[in-house]
Amino acid sequence: MKTTGSLSLGRYFGIPVRAHWSMALIAVFFGVNLATALGVIAGITATAAFFLSILLHEFGHALVARRYGVNTESIDLWALGGVARLDRESPSPKADGLIAGAGPAVSLLIGALAFGLGYLFRSNLLLWVGVVNLALAVFNMLPGAPLDGGRVLRAFRWARTGNKYLAMREAGNAGRVLGWSMALIGVVMMVQGLPGLFVAVTGVFIGLNAKQEILASYMGEQLQGVKVRDLTWFGVAHAGSDMDADSMIDQRQRLGDAGAVAIDSNGDGHVDGLVLEDQLWAIPTERRAMVMLTQLMTPFSTLAKAGPDEELSSVLSRINPLRPVVTVWSDDKLLGVVSAKKLTERLATAQRQAFGN
Repeated sequence: MKTTGSLSLGRYFGIPVRAHWSMALIAVFFGVNLATALGVIAGITATAAFFLSILLHEFGHALVARRYGVNTESIDLWALGGVARLDRESPSPKADGLIAGAGPAVSLLIGALAFGLGYLFRSNLLLWVGVVNLALAVFNMLPGAPLDGGRVLRAFRWARTGNKYLAMREAGNAGRVLGWSMALIGVVMMVQGLPGLFVAVTGVFIGLNAKQEILASYMGEQLQGVKVRDLTWFGVAHAGSDMDADSMIDQRQRLGDAGAVAIDSNGDGHVDGLVLEDQLWAIPTERRAMVMLTQLMTPFSTLAKAGPDEELSSVLSRINPLRPVVTVWSDDKLLGVVSAKKLTERLATAQRQAFGN
């Protein structure tokens, strides 16, 4: 799923890689400090090595996930690290643990190799790369969601209890303790005049995401047994590049309960994206005849994708909050859409059942 403000860095092993603009802040921070300590060329090289290390860490997750039939929609790099966006949940506790542990294992390998070579050749640059990767491996294995160590903890508890959602809550609670403890430590460091801002921000990020993990576990329990097909409007209407917004509104009965039309911009039967009904109504009346659907189209790459027989709970993490619809596919053919209305109604019901409000 596309991240707003991201730049494409290409595809590797069939996986799109993107960099968020916030990476530039970290690049400047590391670049300036490392250039002062190691020299300009070494500082630039070390900064590039740092980001490459994070990318390889994420590829560790992605390639092991592929081994278990879980594809990676994208790898996104940003200020606090990176994330491999998997297209579904792990199929078993074993897969869950191995996918989670693969990233830190790659960082550990890089760290040990770089540190060893740095020591052998007396290279401060390699020593720095080694230490950073070893620290990255250790930090990510701390036992609390959303860190990799939290995922490993979740997998272990899932295997022991047989209850994935209970395991998610336990890992989430561990993450909350870890995150808010880090945030407190960061604040104390800043009060004492030490550079603790990054520690505090990272702690808050972990704490908030751990809370989301706990909430998701309760929601997932209430959605057990609900398939994507149960909410799907099958047979989404198609429109070509010659259709304008005004004409589509006149024919809005074609949108059906999906409230969407798929755009075949080349007229070859291959659909490129969706236009949602709320996008049509958002255009001022006097401009609708001048706005073509291709101008409004939301590419499928930015929307959640699922198979009709997937559990709805496993799709939640893929949903784009700006366009909360799920596109339903089989063998690269668009079968239908779960509309935003249907989705939010079902999630609201699950929330009431989970939290009693």
